[in-house]
Amino acid sequence: MHQRLVLRPSSGLRPDGWRCICHPVVVHVTEADDLDRPSDAEVDILDLEFVAADGAVAGLVRLELRPLAGVSRFMAAVLRPRADPIVVIDYDLPLSRGALEFRAPGVWAELCCETPLDHWTIGLEAFGLGAAAHEVVTPSTYGTRVAVGLDLDLDTVSAPDGDGSAFSVGVRVHGEVLVDEASYEIDGVGVRRRRTDGHRPTSTLLAAPPPLHGEVRVGWPAEDGLPSTERRGWFMGSRPGWTSLDYSGA
Repeated sequence: MHQRLVLRPSSGLRPDGWRCICHPVVVHVTEADDLDRPSDAEVDILDLEFVAADGAVAGLVRLELRPLAGVSRFMAAVLRPRADPIVVIDYDLPLSRGALEFRAPGVWAELCCETPLDHWTIGLEAFGLGAAAHEVVTPSTYGTRVAVGLDLDLDTVSAPDGDGSAFSVGVRVHGEVLVDEASYEIDGVGVRRRRTDGHRPTSTLLAAPPPLHGEVRVGWPAEDGLPSTERRGWFMGSRPGWTSLDYSGA
């Protein structure tokens, strides 16, 4: 079990007016919050963002499980400098039973927990869509089919930030990314997020991010089932990463 001490303010009326009093609260994230099987929550969303240390490639992976609705949604995006993003997106994958592995026409994906809160792996073999950076990609978008693959190891490098229903960890990402005939051996950084509180995880919104190396726009279903646009961009610099761009959604 990981614990993090945070200070939460509360207001108390004193003779000399309102004062802010901070109470220590221990936030818990347990291994049971990070298993590779659907949780009991109505919505369980896993989200990964990564950037290779050499800036050759960056990527996103998201899996959304909705057991009560009987649907699973999946998205992966691979971005390279001066190239259109490649996006794999499906709103209706067969619902996983006891494992996070999915097979459908044109896509195989597996998210595997080797050690909760410490080591995950991601595998993907799929045909993605090559789309312009300004285009909002959905499963009905037309474009060039591009073979894409991921074989990634995610090693946690920071304590969980959040609680059992919504947390994130910094990760070292290493492995291989395939785009058509090109192969990229990567050793980079990233963030892995998981939420079961009904809200969608996404990149941090930076007020003044470094110059972007690329961006991707996808349509992701909101609570009413209609896609809302989500924009994310990646950057290099001393601390490579991703930022939300005018994100609108749940």
